[in-house]
Amino acid sequence: MASEQAQRDFFARQARRYDGAWCRERWPRNLGLKVKQVTDALGPALDEGPVIEVGCGTGQITAELLQAHPRLRHVGTDLSADMLAIARQRLGDRAELYETTKIPPGPYAGAFGIDVLHHVEDPARLLAHLRGELVPGAPVVFLESNPLFPTGAILGLVRKEERGLFRIRPQILARWFAGYEDVRIGPGSVYTPPGPEWLCPALDWIDQALARTPLRSLSVQVKVTARA
Repeated sequence: MASEQAQRDFFARQARRYDGAWCRERWPRNLGLKVKQVTDALGPALDEGPVIEVGCGTGQITAELLQAHPRLRHVGTDLSADMLAIARQRLGDRAELYETTKIPPGPYAGAFGIDVLHHVEDPARLLAHLRGELVPGAPVVFLESNPLFPTGAILGLVRKEERGLFRIRPQILARWFAGYEDVRIGPGSVYTPPGPEWLCPALDWIDQALARTPLRSLSVQVKVTARA
């Protein structure tokens, strides 16, 4: 597990090319699938707000949510000043962004994070702090890369900053979310090639078909939903 400073240095190097990696800018299907899962999990909280995003990065997910939910009050945190600089350019004054590894005071109507917990030194402590800033019953959703998926396994092996992926296992996630209610741990999207756009209907069909088979355990993402 890389130190917090090593993580900060890693994202400083990644920031300028992050949005273009994995065809995020040209073919946003992967982004859209993540936005849909967050939207489905948080529901009315996106209009009631405020909602906190842990590890908001460059604000790609935030931008999609703000476009779909004009009344959304969004609070985002990230440890990387470089990633947040891009997020501020993208979002302007539509989001309240903090450079921190802690949870700013709430209360919050919902919370989410994408590919963030495996970068955190003590996820259980962070999630306990988060729980204390949520209104009772607030929905929570976190999406993490699945170490059983080949790309996730390779990233975890070759990059020390991604080595925390190998902690993303159901029994460990259950411990991290101790104290939450209605905790559900399972596969997120199974198959998420980014595009091209004309191929997306077929990719969506394949994704839905695979989700009904044992191969769903090899999904590209692991999803955790819960309530405070």
